[in-house]
Amino acid sequence: MRRTLIIALAAVALLAGGAYYFLYGRKFVYRFTQVELQEALSARLPIQRTYFFVIQVTLDHPRVVLVEGSDRVNAGLDIALNVRLGESGVPLTGSVDASGGIRYEPTEGKFYLTSPLIERLNLQGLPEKYVSRASTALSLALSEYYASHPIYTLNTFDAKQAAAKMTLKSVKVEQQQLVITLGIGP
Repeated sequence: MRRTLIIALAAVALLAGGAYYFLYGRKFVYRFTQVELQEALSARLPIQRTYFFVIQVTLDHPRVVLVEGSDRVNAGLDIALNVRLGESGVPLTGSVDASGGIRYEPTEGKFYLTSPLIERLNLQGLPEKYVSRASTALSLALSEYYASHPIYTLNTFDAKQAAAKMTLKSVKVEQQQLVITLGIGP
């Protein structure tokens, strides 16, 4: 029994070493169009959250814009805010445009938008004294949403994608596509 266990462990180690040797130095390149990214985000919206006990945020209708040569994804969302002022709420609508980097989680095979930065905020009717709070609430909402909602998940039934659960090598926008390179080694 002990000899069988040692042989099995040796076989597993040999297979793991062979797989590493085979994959070392290889790169897997994935290309995602604006439409593919937008569809993946649309499937998870709308969401609604309350911040600071007074600002209810609803995010819906995502837009994705890929800027040539950038390593960030630009994403826009329609927003609805309900700011409670005393006993009543003041509903506000508009849009927010943000950009973010890409984080890859190899154990999950998922890509996430990171460090969203609000590039433009358009809220019709928002009093100036509440702009800072609204921006902070939106930053929190975007960070929370993108931290738990991947912009893309690799298909684990596809051998190439399953093998690519490696490290992120590069992210860039090229020919209106998000180009992500994964691999092991240099």
